[in-house]
Amino acid sequence: MKTQRTAVFKTADKAAADAQMRQYYWSLTPEERLRRALRLRERARAIRLANPANTPLPIPDGRCILKADHPIERRPR
Repeated sequence: MKTQRTAVFKTADKAAADAQMRQYYWSLTPEERLRRALRLRERARAIRLANPANTPLPIPDGRCILKADHPIERRPR
């Protein structure tokens, strides 16, 4: 199995960092991009399921946007 490449961009200019990230993303193979998209979707599902106030998710069909029904209340500072 191939290890995932990790990108670290250091700059004070956000536009330059965004351009470097875009260039890095499109340098990945389609399989690597798909793997990253699936991992991102699974992390979004896990974050959403961590809040018990959210309703259960429907069977994933790839057309829904994962967002919270009820936001998690923040602790007072």
